[in-house]
Amino acid sequence: MKQARLDFLVVYRGNLVTGFDYIYVKRHEGHAFWQSRDKRQEVKNILDIDFDYYNPHFNEKGESFKWRYQEPWVDMTTSWDAFAQEAMSYLNTWMSEYHGPSHMDASLNDEWGVRYKAPGEHERIIWGLNAFPANLQNFMAFLYHFGQ
Repeated sequence: MKQARLDFLVVYRGNLVTGFDYIYVKRHEGHAFWQSRDKRQEVKNILDIDFDYYNPHFNEKGESFKWRYQEPWVDMTTSWDAFAQEAMSYLNTWMSEYHGPSHMDASLNDEWGVRYKAPGEHERIIWGLNAFPANLQNFMAFLYHFGQ
């Protein structure tokens, strides 16, 4: 099995007036999950150890059971390596900043960002304001298809 090439990935898009939509993808202790949150929901801290979704859980006898979380999430454990490889194929071609002209009316701005960390490396951020890599929409479609 190939080594996972990501520890986590956070994507946000929106603006300071309307708020931001988020996608969180994280691998932790052998399991991985995907979760999206819209502008109405609280922002999560990807580095929080308690921000973790997985099944099965085990009771005191060692028997497995499905924990029922209150929030929807997608188990990415078995698809993590393929996900990480494809996500990095996008990110490795992007510049670190896409800064276009900002609108005086902040509600017209389109801000986006990707925060990620690969094993053994420092965390990185790629962001943009009203400017985008040519394949950003393809990347967003790739990310959102996991939640369908």
